[in-house]
Amino acid sequence: MTALDREMIHWGKLLFERRLISGWGGNLSCRVRKKEFLITGQHAPLGFLTSKDLVRINHEGKPTREKQRASSETPLHLAVYKGTDAQAIVHVHPPMVLAFSLTHESFVPVSFEEKYTIGEVAIIPQETPTVTKPEQVVEELKYHPVVIIKGHGTVAIGKNFQDAFLFTDLLEEAVRCQFFKEGASATRAVETGPERAPNGKAAFLAEGKPYALFSQEHMTELVERANHDSVFRQHGSETSLSTSLTLHLEETDISWTVKFVAGEITELNQGTNGEFMISGKEEWWRAVFSNRIDPFLATQQGKLNLKRGELAQLSRWYKPFQRAFSIWQTIPAQ
Repeated sequence: MTALDREMIHWGKLLFERRLISGWGGNLSCRVRKKEFLITGQHAPLGFLTSKDLVRINHEGKPTREKQRASSETPLHLAVYKGTDAQAIVHVHPPMVLAFSLTHESFVPVSFEEKYTIGEVAIIPQETPTVTKPEQVVEELKYHPVVIIKGHGTVAIGKNFQDAFLFTDLLEEAVRCQFFKEGASATRAVETGPERAPNGKAAFLAEGKPYALFSQEHMTELVERANHDSVFRQHGSETSLSTSLTLHLEETDISWTVKFVAGEITELNQGTNGEFMISGKEEWWRAVFSNRIDPFLATQQGKLNLKRGELAQLSRWYKPFQRAFSIWQTIPAQ
């Protein structure tokens, strides 16, 4: 038995013990080499795996040993490896997440830990016993570490099995808390009458003239819209937002520094002299400005890199920065 075999057996058992899977459901895989993977076999019980249940496959999904049969979800795993930087995949059927997926379109985290670890989790429609159209799953996993498939389960990725396990486990617990919250809200509604709860997402739509990403016109419009938003200025004033932030686009080496004083943007300059500096590739800046991924989550995941300053320091200005990015996402970027 190899060390990798023992590792996969360990995580399969732990998933079973945490009741994230039961019976013969679910499958695990990891990258062994660039074009070789280890995956659980068909009908392999994750809680009771042995080396015989683990199948080495090539990039086409063919087992390297005769008579072995890889999981029926092998095409999904291979598509995820091809479309993301995943090194390990956990695909299981957490019961609370499964139930939640039947009546919701997405999962919006409640706590800050959930929000900046997994972000808002998409729920993808599914009508077949196995995932026959993995494209949407792959697209979501480019921006978030875990995704929910309606009535089917979760797919989580990571740089190792521990990452993928923890994302899965955190999501199940987060959904469990959401059920408690919804139950409490329903009880209050019966006792006190209906009440409207805030959605939690910015109710903004992109509008107006599109600008080239990080162009002078684009950045000027960001400043104008933020400064004309009373909520941003209120949050900035309440949190004493006074700092400077550099946004850097790696491909073109363009940098803009925005200065905030008492909740107002007072300066916009090209340069890299901000107290804080966030750098990233165009793909991820576009994802942030199009609201595909939260900027704090993108930084937490390393898709955007905090080159200067500490994330904990930025967090004290969470409300005004969150409002600013919500406003900035209304500006179409070419």
